[in-house]
Amino acid sequence: MSNEEAYLDMLRRILDEGKYRKPEDEEGRYELFAQPLRFDLSDNKIPLMTTKKVFFKSLAVEMLWFLSGSQDIALLKENNVKIWDLWANEEGVVGPLYGFQWRHWRVDPTVSEKYYNGEKEIDQIADVMWTLRERPEARSHIVTAWRPDHLKLMSIKPCHILLQFYRWDDEVSLMLTQRSCDAYLGVPFNIAQYSLLTHMVAHQLDCRAKEFIWFGGDVHIYENHINQVREQLDKPILAPPTIAFKRKPADIFSYKLDDFHLKGYVHADYIPGEVSPQGQPGKGVRLGEYDCRC
Repeated sequence: MSNEEAYLDMLRRILDEGKYRKPEDEEGRYELFAQPLRFDLSDNKIPLMTTKKVFFKSLAVEMLWFLSGSQDIALLKENNVKIWDLWANEEGVVGPLYGFQWRHWRVDPTVSEKYYNGEKEIDQIADVMWTLRERPEARSHIVTAWRPDHLKLMSIKPCHILLQFYRWDDEVSLMLTQRSCDAYLGVPFNIAQYSLLTHMVAHQLDCRAKEFIWFGGDVHIYENHINQVREQLDKPILAPPTIAFKRKPADIFSYKLDDFHLKGYVHADYIPGEVSPQGQPGKGVRLGEYDCRC
């Protein structure tokens, strides 16, 4: 079974076996729990779905935004990527989610002085890049975006919450744990962008990307996406594209959109679907420097 066929098979199983849930004031959905998928990244492959068009620019810019650690969507707006407009407040703020937690994890002040030499923040991505390079045998190449004491400041709770990298010799793999998974709109996007991140990390380490493993918790198809899913399931699967880099930046944080060269992406037509506005859109709060709420 091909990588994309496994994803499509998951969609079929959700439609055929999924439990129906209709929370008050939310779109109804069919859901399964605890679903794994694996994607071969060897030979520079990147698993962009071919049974519908997935917009590479949007997912790549979003990953660059995550890596910037920003709490606002300025970088997205500069690149005309609108996927976070729904959740941003009038100042463009979404709060301390995803990239902020990756790059600016606040150290508990009660342990900072004694155990962290007074450091107030942890850059999880920088730390993982160091351990992958210097201690590849480690089992703690971990990055988390789930911080319970910051959830009320976020415009939406993080969905893709835990990254675990693995290095063997010159091969790098990544496992993503995603707690809530919009199987039609969000999951293909996340699969491709975290595969891109795996390639970026490998590129920085002079290694090769080997595999991306996606593990979904609550995996669901919204009721208003069912027709789109059935249309996608009728499309033929084509060969996946590949990714190349035009330059090697000084570090993982210095990539630009123009550094990525997507090759051979042949796909079916775009099949639009309505985004379900989960969370608290427009109510994100910027966490100030060393704000006491941390």
